[in-house]
Amino acid sequence: MNRFSRKDIAEGVGLVAVVASLIFVAWELHEVGVASKIAARESVTAGHLEFMGSLIDEEVLPGAIWKLHSGEEDELSDYERFQVDIHHQRRWRHYERTYYLYELGVLNEQEWGGFRVAMQTSMTEDHPFSATSRETFDGLRPMLSEEFVNYVDSLE
Repeated sequence: MNRFSRKDIAEGVGLVAVVASLIFVAWELHEVGVASKIAARESVTAGHLEFMGSLIDEEVLPGAIWKLHSGEEDELSDYERFQVDIHHQRRWRHYERTYYLYELGVLNEQEWGGFRVAMQTSMTEDHPFSATSRETFDGLRPMLSEEFVNYVDSLE
């Protein structure tokens, strides 16, 4: 009887080891899937940000932003408005990227909190960017993830 109980214990330990191994493999596959999602999203976003960055006119954008901060939005030329719009598009894409990283657990609550505050602040009525930032965000809605758009809408 002792002999069978040892055999049963050994089989039980072996079964537990097999189940633990399968759980570990499943967890590793999940982690690889998350890493693949991050890499794919980063590739798409990086390409978009690089393209948008190539359109930024470093000579014009600071002056256009200054006009917004000074309450002189009506004095922006069409080209300056274009530069501000490109700047906002890059910001919203960056916010979307960080939101995605936060949702996947790459960023913690504190790291994400700064981006959340920046988004909220840029959309408050008394912020110099609020009108142009909101306008750009609304134009980008179809190109942003539905989850991110819903999250931004919930901030209001």
